[in-house]
Amino acid sequence: MPSFIKKLGSCVVRMPLSEPNVERYLDEHPGFLQKYVVTHLSETDLKELYEHWYKAHGRKSSTEKERKRSRTEEEGKSCHVVEHKTSIVDNQLVVPPAASKANLETPTPEEAMDVVPSVSPGKQLHQFPNRQFRKTVSREGAPILKPYRRSFSDDLINIRSLLPTNLQLPGEPGEEPSARRRSREEWRQLNEPDLMMELVRDIAQDLDLVSLCFKILLNVGILTNGDRCSLFLIFGSGDQRFLVSKLFDVTENSQLTDMYEHKPIRIPYGKGIVGYVAESGETVNIPDAYQDERFNKAIDMQTGFRTKSILCMPVKNNQSEIVGVAQVINKKDEEGPFTANDEKIFERYLTFCGIGITNALLFQSSVIMYKRSDSLVLLAHYIFEEQRDMNNLLRRVLKKGCEMFNSTGCRILLRESPESDGLTTVEPENGQVVKSSEGFVSCFEIYTGDDIKNKESGDEYEFQNILTPQDALAKFVANKLKTVNAVPGEPIDGFDGMVCAETIGADREIRSVLAMPILNESRNVLGVVEILNKKGEERFDRNDESLFEAFTLFCGLGIYNVMNFERLIKANNAQKVVLEILSYHASANKDEVSLIEREEIPSADSLNILSFEFADHSLDTDQTVLATIRMFMDLDLINKFRIDFQSLIRWSITVRKNYRDVMYHNWRHGFNVAQMMFAMLTSGQMSQQFTDLEVFALLVGSLCHDIDHRGTTNQFQKLSDSPLANLYSTSFMEYHHFNHFLTISQVEGNNIFKSLNEKEYADFLDLTKTTILATDLALYFKHKALFKQLVENPDTNWDDCENRVLLRSMMITGCDLSAITKPWEVQRMVAEKIASEFFNQGDIERDKFGHTPAYMMDRSKRDELPKMQVGFIDNICLELYESLEKANPLFRPLLDGCLSNRRNWSNLCERRTSFADISSANITLTSINTNRVGTLSNQPEEESGVEG
Repeated sequence: MPSFIKKLGSCVVRMPLSEPNVERYLDEHPGFLQKYVVTHLSETDLKELYEHWYKAHGRKSSTEKERKRSRTEEEGKSCHVVEHKTSIVDNQLVVPPAASKANLETPTPEEAMDVVPSVSPGKQLHQFPNRQFRKTVSREGAPILKPYRRSFSDDLINIRSLLPTNLQLPGEPGEEPSARRRSREEWRQLNEPDLMMELVRDIAQDLDLVSLCFKILLNVGILTNGDRCSLFLIFGSGDQRFLVSKLFDVTENSQLTDMYEHKPIRIPYGKGIVGYVAESGETVNIPDAYQDERFNKAIDMQTGFRTKSILCMPVKNNQSEIVGVAQVINKKDEEGPFTANDEKIFERYLTFCGIGITNALLFQSSVIMYKRSDSLVLLAHYIFEEQRDMNNLLRRVLKKGCEMFNSTGCRILLRESPESDGLTTVEPENGQVVKSSEGFVSCFEIYTGDDIKNKESGDEYEFQNILTPQDALAKFVANKLKTVNAVPGEPIDGFDGMVCAETIGADREIRSVLAMPILNESRNVLGVVEILNKKGEERFDRNDESLFEAFTLFCGLGIYNVMNFERLIKANNAQKVVLEILSYHASANKDEVSLIEREEIPSADSLNILSFEFADHSLDTDQTVLATIRMFMDLDLINKFRIDFQSLIRWSITVRKNYRDVMYHNWRHGFNVAQMMFAMLTSGQMSQQFTDLEVFALLVGSLCHDIDHRGTTNQFQKLSDSPLANLYSTSFMEYHHFNHFLTISQVEGNNIFKSLNEKEYADFLDLTKTTILATDLALYFKHKALFKQLVENPDTNWDDCENRVLLRSMMITGCDLSAITKPWEVQRMVAEKIASEFFNQGDIERDKFGHTPAYMMDRSKRDELPKMQVGFIDNICLELYESLEKANPLFRPLLDGCLSNRRNWSNLCERRTSFADISSANITLTSINTNRVGTLSNQPEEESGVEG
């Protein structure tokens, strides 16, 4: 015996100490124990009492919970705690204030009576997920959040902290009320006002609906001296209302624990005496039940009890709505029928009972909503945790469906994907057109309880997958987009047949079914969900339908995610096949590599690639590849980064082959930009300013800066809604060039970067990406003012990271536009080429999209090309090359060439030379060297980001 019991015994009992004697004394003096605990027990004694009570009732004590919580906190220190705010404050359920029943979901009869039953000591409570999460690791090594699980009793402890301490909550173990209550004789010794007050107090603090109703019936029997009492509660709405009683024929000898075992009795609304009172709201006092035609004599015949008199009265809430009916049968001790005074007392007491029942129903509703929301949270967790395997996902979802709807079966039928063949278009009643399928490709189903066939296996659930299932009801639901809630023998509007195992295609008995279609965001039918056989109920109710809609929505989300993941895997595999094909056709073959490998690499001087005045017209295609390799050699990149020579040849040829054969933005343009960058790094001595990795990235980025160019601008990609415009948010073509460079570099045999370690490779990609993106003139316009300030300031620190990025960006822009600095002869010819490329784009915009092209792309403005070139030089090129010359005086030839070509274009502009006459115009050349031959300038582009 605990020490406090000994203390209690030694203080208050003048008899031999024994447990029966002490218990008898406490039963007779219930207020003494509370007074003694408050005044005599220490904190240690209270903890010992607390621990002992919890162990006796089979529940974990707070000490054990604290130990578990501390372990949990140690395990999850590095994990974020996810707090769900819905109905939770500081991890406790928030009980809503008193409100009308319309504000809360009405519990079903079974939920109202059984959702959180009071349990005897040691009886296990239902388990529900809590709101805390712990960190685990997925199979792929990625951290995921999983919810802890706790008993509903833990939630009730949190609820208890928000409510008055004298409330009795559902699920709280306690003694039988009869063990604490006075006998009927003792109650009746009180005068009427005191008796009424005591009986009202008896029910005022009870939120357990079954316990509350039990107390009400016991008290009604005391007030009216009735033999036995029953209480019926009204459920449903409109024509679907009915009455349910789980406390029927309660006597003074009835036990509360027996009430939880009783099956609910359902009575039609408006039928019989109870139904009449519920419908009319009148009090019925029948002196002789057998003389009233509404009385059902069959009940007496079954029970052997003789009903004499009946007093039946409605129970109303504070809004005068009838929420139930109370019934008393037979006055005790042969006192005859119930009197008018009995009716008066009965009515007064039921006024308080109606308020108590309404509060209990509201509380039960909040608990039901909390339970269901937790179920949906756990269901969502299943969906987002399992997105790779349809079989595993549906197994967990179906199991959860059986638990949520208290059913013995759950099925999900899947049809072909919306993108596949075999679909028909149906028009439901709401007029929306959707795609459906005449059949289903598979059916996942799970059974539990009485519907398990092989009970000897001991498995709690039986899961199976049926291919090409035949379910006529599911086809009807999918085609009509209707929710079906039916039982066998009940006709369904528009459906040929009744609900049975044959129409559903199930291999076991069907007692009730709830079915609903699964739709995606395009209202294409993915499948149908069916919940089968409600436990303990004839059919599924409206609350089940409401929850089922959310359940189906989550199922559709999970199924759609898995389908998309499967499509992604297929698309990824298809992409790999395409890349293999492209890598074969767009990569260098052995013969091409061998041909270059046998050639001697010419010197930079013989190729003239060190000159700012370089012209590529004298080199054939293979010689441009040799010149590219020479650039890598003279910058010593092959030795510094241990580049395999054969891989460099294969990579260079692959880059050349991946430039499209467009008018201007082709391989020759890419090669000329790379040559100008090489000249800046060597003749301009800029390689001394940059690191080896920066030099490597500048050369690679220059070669690949326009790879796979389509001969159209960024604006055209946006106007035509091309895949590139949908793939990237800005600088569409530049991002595509960079990603295409990555693609070809990953092809087997093309990796010239494999000697780089992980950090070097990441830095190299970042440098290359910055280089390629800088060719978008929109970025040049954004940064040119800052660059001008830097070059005009003699104290600028070019070792600063941001300054170096800006310098590299301006250098690649200068290389990209460097054709404007080349000799006049070729520049004039290339001006015609780039103008033709622009005019072709303008023609497409006008003819295909009905869009008026920009000035520089309008073929009708072709005779104004000289004027366009002068404007291009004045607005873009001069400021750029002036700034570059200030940054490095060795870049002076670029500025001189730009100025020379401006004078020539200005001369043609003054003569109003037509586009057709430009190539044959006899003008005085003012360029530095009239015998030079070089490539032409880029055409002027819009400041909104036209690519160069």
